[in-house]
Amino acid sequence: MPFDIFLFILIGISLRILFTLGRVSPEKIELFRDKINYLVFYYIIPLVCFKTSYTMPFSLTHLKISLVANFTILSCVLLSWLIYKKLSSIKKIEPETIGSLIICSAFGNVLYMGLPILTKLYGTEGMSYAFSYDLLASTPLTWTIAVTVCMKYGKAKSFKLKNSFLTILKIPPIWGLIIGITFKESGIILSEDLINILRIISTGVTSIMLIIVGISIKFVAPEKLLINMPAILIKTLISPMIALLFGIIFGVSDIPLNVCIIEAAMPSMLLSIIFASAFGIDMRTSVEMIFLTTIFSFLLLCFFSLFFL
Repeated sequence: MPFDIFLFILIGISLRILFTLGRVSPEKIELFRDKINYLVFYYIIPLVCFKTSYTMPFSLTHLKISLVANFTILSCVLLSWLIYKKLSSIKKIEPETIGSLIICSAFGNVLYMGLPILTKLYGTEGMSYAFSYDLLASTPLTWTIAVTVCMKYGKAKSFKLKNSFLTILKIPPIWGLIIGITFKESGIILSEDLINILRIISTGVTSIMLIIVGISIKFVAPEKLLINMPAILIKTLISPMIALLFGIIFGVSDIPLNVCIIEAAMPSMLLSIIFASAFGIDMRTSVEMIFLTTIFSFLLLCFFSLFFL
């Protein structure tokens, strides 16, 4: 495992520490991070998606990866729901907390952390498979299943499910992917110089995304560790095992199978914080899950790299 991957995360953490020591308020740190997020998500990632879909052939393997991803995420949602339904009958757990735990146990940081890690591990091929995992499974399920869970357990009930589908259509990376495929299938030839520029952008953005992950990490005392632990284990340990199982079932092997396992082991998605604010699920639980699963995922990936990479 190339530990330089986590060097950029450490750079992000160091930046957050320096900002804090410089008495920069947490609100300003989050604003700085959000501005970088906005730039990357709306302007850079669509270019990366375009380059990937234009230069990489879409194959049956991509479809198999999307199937593995969908079944893995849905299985984790079901397992988490069953566990916390049982636990809530034994010990009182607020519905808002259960909602956060379910989405944090099933939906991972497959774009901002998974994509750069897989790109550094497997190059353009890893990037292509990572996009399949995200755009053909994780993103659609986030804006449908995750939203449904938030609507069930959160305090805010006004969001309508049809808005989720409209949101998916407005996501810039989706259009980057669609335009790239359209250009390719239409036989439009782009200059090699333009492709090289897009390739350079793709290489640089992975480091930026890892730094964003580091800036986003905040230490939170895990006072509810006992309650959080099932969700942590599902996200970081059981999820990759489920991905392995479905990968075998669907005939996925080698690098594509490694991609499925690594993506499934990614820590809880950063978007869960936004969902907590929008739908009224437990914000503190979401922050705790992001922090704790990031640590667990790091340890798991180190183990995975020693024995399988």
